Amino acid sequence: MERFGPLPLAQKLKDTAGMIDAGKMVLFDIFFHMPCLYFPTYYTVKEFVGGSSYNPIDWAKDGITKYSKNFKEDFTAMAKLWGPSDCIQFALPTHIRMPFRHMVSFFWTAYVSFTRGKIEESNDDVLVAVVGAEEK
Repeated sequence: MERFGPLPLAQKLKDTAGMIDAGKMVLFDIFFHMPCLYFPTYYTVKEFVGGSSYNPIDWAKDGITKYSKNFKEDFTAMAKLWGPSDCIQFALPTHIRMPFRHMVSFFWTAYVSFTRGKIEESNDDVLVAVVGAEEK
C-alpha cells in the first residue's frame, strides 16, 4: 500500500496488485471489522451506559441480543455507506485517508446515534415513576 497510495488515480486503476489489496481492505472492513468488532462493541457499550445491570456479562449478552435483532438493518446501512466510502478512501493518497475516514465516521456516528442511540427504560424504572407519582 505504501507504493499504491501516492500513485495518481489513472495509475492506480492499472495496478492490479494494488487494486486487489484495496479490495481486500474493503472486504475486511465490511465483512469482518464492522459486523464482528464494531457493532458488538457498540451494543455492549450502549448496555453499559444505559442498561439496568451492573454485571458485564449482562451488558455483553443484552448487547449481542440487540445486535442480533438489528443485524440485517444495521449491516445494510453499514454496507451502503462504508462500501463506497472505503472504495474512495483506499484510492485516496495516504495522507488524506484518515481525514476522509474521520469525516465519514462523523456522519456514520450521527446516523447510528439517531437510529440506535435511544436508551429504553426498563419496566422497573417505569414502575418506580408511576408509584412515585401516585404517592404525591
